[in-house]
Amino acid sequence: MQAQTMAIAERQQTSTVRVNGIRLAYSEWPGERGPIICLPSVGGHKGTFNHIAQSLAPRYRVLALDLRGRGDSDKPAEGYGFAYHARDVLAFADALGIDSFAFIGHSFGATVAVYTASIRPKRIRVIVLIDGGCDPNEEVLEAMRPMLRRMGMAFPSMDEYLAAMRTLPFFREWNPTLEQYLRDDVNILPDGSVRSKVSSEALERDLDVHFYYSMCVHFPTVTCPTLFIRPGNGLLGDRTHILDEREAAAFVAWFPNCQRVDVPGVNHYTMVHHDNPPVIPPIQTFLSEQQI
Repeated sequence: MQAQTMAIAERQQTSTVRVNGIRLAYSEWPGERGPIICLPSVGGHKGTFNHIAQSLAPRYRVLALDLRGRGDSDKPAEGYGFAYHARDVLAFADALGIDSFAFIGHSFGATVAVYTASIRPKRIRVIVLIDGGCDPNEEVLEAMRPMLRRMGMAFPSMDEYLAAMRTLPFFREWNPTLEQYLRDDVNILPDGSVRSKVSSEALERDLDVHFYYSMCVHFPTVTCPTLFIRPGNGLLGDRTHILDEREAAAFVAWFPNCQRVDVPGVNHYTMVHHDNPPVIPPIQTFLSEQQI
């Protein structure tokens, strides 16, 4: 695991860019083709895509972004919801001289990808939706609340923080990649305590918009090739899914050009926070088929 982490770090470049009056942080892996822009979940950060990006580079140039209010990006008091995040992504691409790109999103990041592809279809070549892109339901939001509450909490030490994370049902499939992701998600304060880098206010504002916004109106207008990847073990490693079987079939049918792949043995989180994310092969196949 240590050698794998070092290999990722050697190729990974981190930087910031100023767009729409705020500073956005991102990681970049150089590559010949693409580019591919990646967005994490509502409470996630750019480290979500470390292993995925490493597998795609150097064939593809990959950029993983911290959304406003998350990670190492600025955390303004205002400017949340899909329209603002889409505007940030497009301005980010403009700042880096990127005209069109492939878009990979996990969970909430996938929903931002759908919104962006709907309003700016000529700029998005393909989208990959990793267990996201849809409207949430109350059951899923309730299941996520224990994980989301950690965002506003301080823990006395890194060890106590990690121990608390291990008790959450989302993280029962513990692995070294997940642990490193969680370590990177917090700031260590002068007294040794740790607190998540995610703004709890930003999270609440985004979830308010997400819950009351009907994303399905955008599905038929997403004309680019689309891949939807769904975990076999659901949200928590049980039968709670972002989309159940019936909903998943209906979701895919909304899109003019969408295919679906199910990956067994992982949940909503470990499908990306994994030493060898099982989403990599279907993503590679899809990108190759679409000649990205």
